[in-house]
Amino acid sequence: MSIGLGEAIYAAVKPVLKIYVIIFVGFLLAKYNLATVETSRGISNIVVNALLPCLTFNKIVSNISAKDIKEVGVLVITALLIFVTGGACAFITKWATKSPRQWYWGLLFAGVFPNISDLPIAYVQSMSNGSVFTSAQVDRGVAYCCIFLCTQSFLMMNFGLFRLVGLDFREPEKDPEHGLDSESSNSASNPELELKSDSKTIAVPRATHQSWLSDRMKSNHHRSVQTEYSNTEARHSNSNCSEAEETCSLGAPSDAIESLSSDSNYTTYSNLPHNSRRASSSSRSKAPVTTPIPLPRSLHKTKSGNSMFSAGSASSRSRKSGKGRRSSQTMQDVINEYSAANRIKSGEMDLTRPLSLTQEVGEANAFSGNNSDSDGDSENSGLDYESTHGSHRNDTPTKKLSRHTSASSKTEKTSKITRFVQKYKLGWLVYILVNFCRPASLGALLGIMCSMIPWVKALFVHTYVHVHQAPDGQPVLNFLMDFTGYIGNACVPLGLLLLGGTLARLEIKSLPPGFWKTTVMMTVFRLAVLPIIGTAWANKLYDIKWIENDVAKFVVILTWAMPSATAQVYFTAFYTPLEGSHVQMDCLSVFFLSQYAVLFITLSVVVSYALKADLKV
Repeated sequence: MSIGLGEAIYAAVKPVLKIYVIIFVGFLLAKYNLATVETSRGISNIVVNALLPCLTFNKIVSNISAKDIKEVGVLVITALLIFVTGGACAFITKWATKSPRQWYWGLLFAGVFPNISDLPIAYVQSMSNGSVFTSAQVDRGVAYCCIFLCTQSFLMMNFGLFRLVGLDFREPEKDPEHGLDSESSNSASNPELELKSDSKTIAVPRATHQSWLSDRMKSNHHRSVQTEYSNTEARHSNSNCSEAEETCSLGAPSDAIESLSSDSNYTTYSNLPHNSRRASSSSRSKAPVTTPIPLPRSLHKTKSGNSMFSAGSASSRSRKSGKGRRSSQTMQDVINEYSAANRIKSGEMDLTRPLSLTQEVGEANAFSGNNSDSDGDSENSGLDYESTHGSHRNDTPTKKLSRHTSASSKTEKTSKITRFVQKYKLGWLVYILVNFCRPASLGALLGIMCSMIPWVKALFVHTYVHVHQAPDGQPVLNFLMDFTGYIGNACVPLGLLLLGGTLARLEIKSLPPGFWKTTVMMTVFRLAVLPIIGTAWANKLYDIKWIENDVAKFVVILTWAMPSATAQVYFTAFYTPLEGSHVQMDCLSVFFLSQYAVLFITLSVVVSYALKADLKV
């Protein structure tokens, strides 16, 4: 069937219009604060853990079989070629435009990984009206898109390439006057990080001493929150330590203080000299100087990993914003929600081990008691709650003994495996295998295995293999296909809504000089040069019979024309500290806004050319 040029252009533009309308709705939901950052993160976890596995399993089992293994291999090779070519373009852009050093690895990540999840699937599904592709061809095209998506997901999560983004955060910012790191200059002048005095020293964790010092200098409300959790009788912000006492008004037991001072993992701090306290007591306008007492990790962090003493939550800011609608959240709220920089710096989160398997961006390590309510966390944190605050748990000695016994038995069981892994340096293999337990990876793996085994696939869909059917004439496990198809249909619309919300929260505070050159050049590479290379590659594959149907050729061309993956926003927020400049996020915001501003034009041109010149529809 042949269509005219105008009809081909309209067929190329119509899916883009639908996609942009959905993105715009997500943009409005975020701007009017109807979809908050917390809500969006919950929806994203639902998409990753439930909807996406169902979609990939359903489309792969329904449309791919053992005879298509050559095309599957070609698609995987094509995906790898896309990643390598995009990375090369990013490297050329870095060399030619002198892009900022703080966003070197972020630029490479943006060049390597395109958005080959929601956008191409939504585009292919929008062409099921029969003018270009039939409904069966569209389903097959979605299955091909899922192969691309699985390849990228395996590299990004299973092989840990998302950690490329974090390489930009390895070095702290330089002091513009002295050319030294702010932290290194402090440590150089005071390497032991101690306050010398004639009073006893109190040890606090080295990794979080800065946050505690800043918390103690904040408002009286912060001090009241800290004293409430410390379970002492110091209930007022103007309470003072008596001159005869060697401990502060927070009431830390002396034996706990001495035990903390002997721990090598803690940095010692001293109370200020008594003379300075006498001088300060004469002035009622000054707040008394008290020594910070270490708090458990669960009191410094909420469940989402944000500081309890940070400046106001998004909801509180929204309530104070005015009489009208609540103010929309910004990228700072995204950073507050996703940031794990403090936990990474303190060693609480180990990036060489798999992160939580049920999160798009993990909040803790998988299979470890890093949750605030776990027993292992409180026992292994180096500081027990009762030792700091003098409180007592309700557990009986028998319960404590049984818990310790079970923990030691588990340690004995895992010690042999751990020693074997360490001896042969197989940590990388364990990392990959554990990440295959992610729901998205499991959905793809199960789908590929079931589709490649004919008699297993016959249990789900009709094939040339004869198996007994259910009473309704359908395969025995066909109800699972109905289930996965019904659930998976919600994946792409929700993904596009989340994309719109992400774009709505992008903001630009400051940019390095000349960064516009990097943005323009990389946008041209991603949306103009790479589609040309992709079209030539698809035609070559079709000519040598490595791909033999039109929809596979179309999906290959379409995938080369995609912008950068928006998941990089959340990976960047994951590594971004709560305080300080956010130059990486500012660069990324400009990068995405420029790409999606011109994607409407470039994608329409690429698809129109592909339909008329390559597919000859």
